[in-house]
Amino acid sequence: MHSYKLRARDDHDSVIEEIDFECLSIAGALDKAKAMVKAGQADLYQDGAPICSMELVAATGVWLVGEPRSDLDC
Repeated sequence: MHSYKLRARDDHDSVIEEIDFECLSIAGALDKAKAMVKAGQADLYQDGAPICSMELVAATGVWLVGEPRSDLDC
């Protein structure tokens, strides 16, 4: 089982919430993250390493999953 961290961001790119959880796979972690995040943007980390960035792009709940942010973006 892996440890994950979800960092939700506001419209000004500030971290507004951090959620720690465990999951068996990245696919499962993404599903869990999409259900947990309340903000429009988030970053997902596995065992401390950045995995991806996420952005809500539609009111229907469609998430765009992209490359992780670089340390310079945070």
